[in-house]
Amino acid sequence: MLNLIENQMNNYSPAEQTVAYYVLEHPEDVLSMTTKQLAAECQSSEATIIRFCKRIGINSFKGLKIELAKEISLEGNQDEMNASPLQFEDDLETVISKVTTKTIQALNNTKSLVSVEQLDRAVKAMHEGERIYVYGAGGSSLVANDLTQKLLRIDFPAFQSNDIHVQMMMAANMTERDILFVVSTSGKTREILQLLSTAKEKGATTILLTQYGKSPARRMSDVVLTISDEEHNIRIGTMTARIAQLAVIDVLFIALCTKRGSKVYKKIIDTHQAVQRMQKQ
Repeated sequence: MLNLIENQMNNYSPAEQTVAYYVLEHPEDVLSMTTKQLAAECQSSEATIIRFCKRIGINSFKGLKIELAKEISLEGNQDEMNASPLQFEDDLETVISKVTTKTIQALNNTKSLVSVEQLDRAVKAMHEGERIYVYGAGGSSLVANDLTQKLLRIDFPAFQSNDIHVQMMMAANMTERDILFVVSTSGKTREILQLLSTAKEKGATTILLTQYGKSPARRMSDVVLTISDEEHNIRIGTMTARIAQLAVIDVLFIALCTKRGSKVYKKIIDTHQAVQRMQKQ
């Protein structure tokens, strides 16, 4: 939680930044405070405290204190938790510990940030859409490919190309009944912005899966699914971002299966058996 608060510092209002700095410097003191007491320490209002909690994906001040208490209880492991996974002097046991710790941290932070309302809107749009076009550049293409395979598994009309020129041709033929689902960790990639712009011109509904924080792609999209920003400086293969994105895709897939009802089981069985027959030949 402290890592999440620090990473998002540039996204807070001035009043929220004051609260953030106080929480980072005095996490143990915050555990015994009321919203009124914390507001007084920050020379702010109780409403600002609540807005700050919601900004970091927590619905109440009590929830913030629970998360801080969990983190403080693990204080002895903080150096390892916050250290870069790439340290040349580390042995394999240390690497395993760092990678798994950061993965768990990213998943927990994403759980706090992802909006149920936005997920529900994404599910509704995809369920009712005529065609779904999926795109991700670079490392995000792996996540886009995973979503496309899952959609095809349950008979959604899904289309994807890793070639941006082909994807732009698809976008040029979109209608208001189509969906463009874009995976972009930063939300700033030029080709992503061009693709979103073309889809918007055609009236298609745009869904973006991206990290927390302001970005041009976030402003352009109709629906935004948010993951946490763990690798906010130099990314080593966008490891935690990829895991968090895949987790959100899994949630989306299960929700779409639920929306389709029991008939989805036949689709899953049929596609599984078709692939199995290929393996036996």
